[in-house]
Amino acid sequence: MYVDSLNKMEEIVSSREDLMWENFNVVQLKSQTPNAALGKSARFIKDSWWKVKVYPLTEEGWKVPDQWAS
Repeated sequence: MYVDSLNKMEEIVSSREDLMWENFNVVQLKSQTPNAALGKSARFIKDSWWKVKVYPLTEEGWKVPDQWAS
């Protein structure tokens, strides 16, 4: 599903500890592992490497899992 409201997306991000903002994209922290640095979808956050999933802002909004918006 698409979330097309910045206010709604801010509510979702602030309610979940595994989500954070990266510019206008939403980043979901998947797992913390030293090997994450070898992958293309990795970020150095909170003094360690994390595998992440990025939900970019598109013209329709953010395409996020349905359970986030419920």
